[in-house]
Amino acid sequence: MSIRDIHRLLAENYDVYGWWPYADAWDVMVGAILTQQTSWSNVVRVMDDMRRCGLGSIEQVAEADPQDLRDVVRPCGFFRQKAERLRSLAIHFIECYDGDPMQLLGRDDARRLLLRRQGIGPETADSILLFAAGRPYFVAAAYCGRVLVRTGVLEDTDYHVVQEEVHGTLGRDPEVLAEFYALLVEHAKRHCRSRPLCGGCPLEAGCRFTTG
Repeated sequence: MSIRDIHRLLAENYDVYGWWPYADAWDVMVGAILTQQTSWSNVVRVMDDMRRCGLGSIEQVAEADPQDLRDVVRPCGFFRQKAERLRSLAIHFIECYDGDPMQLLGRDDARRLLLRRQGIGPETADSILLFAAGRPYFVAAAYCGRVLVRTGVLEDTDYHVVQEEVHGTLGRDPEVLAEFYALLVEHAKRHCRSRPLCGGCPLEAGCRFTTG
């Protein structure tokens, strides 16, 4: 089984059209930070609450009372750190980029600049670049590596190893990379969990890791 095989089989079984719900660059950034170590359902709830509380824009987050922001972010866990990171990032964009994230995300060194921000690692940076700016960076999250290792495509779940292998196989088309990521997320939710549910798995026939 190869990465192309996995891509094809998952695309035949899952519909991920419109999977990423946010198009606004700032919303993508907020979602990418909030989703660290929590479920996406919690992120959606918090982002809806932020809008209802008047904390939906960069300017509103930058000017927010820190305690108010912490209270809204609380359901996502690590709420103190996440609230501070969001507020710090919002202030940074206002002070350095006229409140426009695309002024940073369009730069050649955007990834390096994102990684300099506290709380933004490779996965978060690549999520922002791919889904907010359409930049060709595959998000090699842990569950993506898990699928590729269990199916025997790779031997290592290291972030950069997984990303480079996907880039080398599928190329650098942002739409293809976003689709493959979404397909792997959906597959990890349905079947390839930490304790896998192999029955009915579309990859079962070619997978070396199966519970029968």
